[in-house]
Amino acid sequence: MAWLRTTAEQLTSLAGRIAKAFTPPSFAQAGESPTQRRGGHVVCYHPQARDIGEAILAAGGNAFDAFVATTAAENVLSEGATSLAGSLGVVIYRARDGLISYLDATHDDPLDSAALWTAQDPAAGKAALVPGAPAGLAALARSHGRLSLEAALAPAIALAEEGFPVCRLMAATIAHRARILRRTDYGRRTYLPDGKPMRPGDTLRLPRMAAWLRGFAERGSSYVYHGGFGRQFIATVRAEGGRLTERDLAAYRERWCVPWTTTFRGVTLHSCSGRSYGGLWTLLALKTLEHAAASERPHYAQDARALERMIRIAREVWSEQFLFEDVVEKDPAAVQSRLTPEYTATIWDRVIKQSPALASPPGGTHSFHIITTDAEGNIASGTTTAQSEPWGDGIFVEGLPLTTAGRLPFSAGLARRRLSPLSIHLALRGGRPLFSLGAISNSVAEAAFQFIVNLIDHRLPVREALEAPRFGTFPPDARQMPRLDRNWLDPRIDRKIVRALRRRGLKVQRRGMVDTGLGAVLRFHDGETSEGGLVPIPYLAQPFCTPADRSRRGPG
Repeated sequence: MAWLRTTAEQLTSLAGRIAKAFTPPSFAQAGESPTQRRGGHVVCYHPQARDIGEAILAAGGNAFDAFVATTAAENVLSEGATSLAGSLGVVIYRARDGLISYLDATHDDPLDSAALWTAQDPAAGKAALVPGAPAGLAALARSHGRLSLEAALAPAIALAEEGFPVCRLMAATIAHRARILRRTDYGRRTYLPDGKPMRPGDTLRLPRMAAWLRGFAERGSSYVYHGGFGRQFIATVRAEGGRLTERDLAAYRERWCVPWTTTFRGVTLHSCSGRSYGGLWTLLALKTLEHAAASERPHYAQDARALERMIRIAREVWSEQFLFEDVVEKDPAAVQSRLTPEYTATIWDRVIKQSPALASPPGGTHSFHIITTDAEGNIASGTTTAQSEPWGDGIFVEGLPLTTAGRLPFSAGLARRRLSPLSIHLALRGGRPLFSLGAISNSVAEAAFQFIVNLIDHRLPVREALEAPRFGTFPPDARQMPRLDRNWLDPRIDRKIVRALRRRGLKVQRRGMVDTGLGAVLRFHDGETSEGGLVPIPYLAQPFCTPADRSRRGPG
């Protein structure tokens, strides 16, 4: 399990440095003020990306065009923290006929199993996998968009060419990953001008990424999987010890999948499927909770017994090994049979007997979630992710950082499509959309589970549903294996409740960098009005350059 120890150490080291520099001792993860719109709406992490998505809607594009434009812009503004050489998953709703589908554009394993990264053969090039996001964006634009791919990508191209101010979080991440970024001339020139990491307020320009986006906009997927980028990608990966070939690129296909579907308290939920276990995990947890009576008050964060029940359900669901097996893809009927009261009663029995099984879920990754809707009622809700540390190993092809997702043990066996933890959900009541949401960061599935419970059981408004205190799965001590006999706990939870949990045998940690997951929600109040909110990434929206920053930099 050396991979898990290494991944946990890397993620915790990054989180710890950022927390030490920019956050107080407790990381409460409060939500931001929600936005309300009539007609089109864009929920995403960067204000500039949101403005781009809304401009696409104003120019006559639909929700799917806005999603493509916003996702591309988010990948420019968060370049490194995520990557268009990474994965993408999107749940869509087409208003005119009620079509609900899941677009799976996550990574595949190499055609040759010898090309897989292993601890015994840890060449950097073997950690890189064929990009999935470009195929997904092109397919979404082609199948459901109203504008051309060129029109949807034009704002992101301009953003990359003209540049944008570096925010505090990106500056801290650049400083933390400076050693990796120094590996190449491109990394040094782009992020370490004059040999020093960029600071908050500096202008970051990405002309090579703009050129890549332009080639992708003009030629679509063929530019990535059959054209000039593909040839450079293969050459770069092989120069770094990888074994991918042009056959791997040519074999990649995005997939349109039937979402997993169940009900919870009379609400119909449609969730990401394909090779994602995160959505299925959340549905299984909700169906297990349904065996307990619903209660609006008190909230589980204010009641020790209710919080214990939520935590124990999460632990028991992690012990369901089928979530990580080929049956998820090969036998959908068998999976749906588990999303039933009869099957989840067996999980509930284990919960009430207080005999949780231990498991070791995979660690978190770097992602952003985006939700778009339009005046017609179309919805796109998706996650763009690198599944690796920022900038991976510092290897770039045409300005795109290659991810190191191949290091994660999500190998798909005979299925080839790798497992992913994405947790994306669309809720309908009476056939009409009620809300859409997605979770990111650590504790992805647990965060989505709690957001949905907050919205349905506790009937909380969007902001309160997002910022209510939560629990998470992964302990912050990188020297330990992630274990499900220990949980992160929001520091706002009363100490009396914490003591009660500990008396009942639950170990929790609520100090330091406590990451109980982030996420975004778009709630529909009627046929025209929607309310969107998210749990912001710490300091992402802070002023780009404060007076103190300027005084340290000196005049000019």
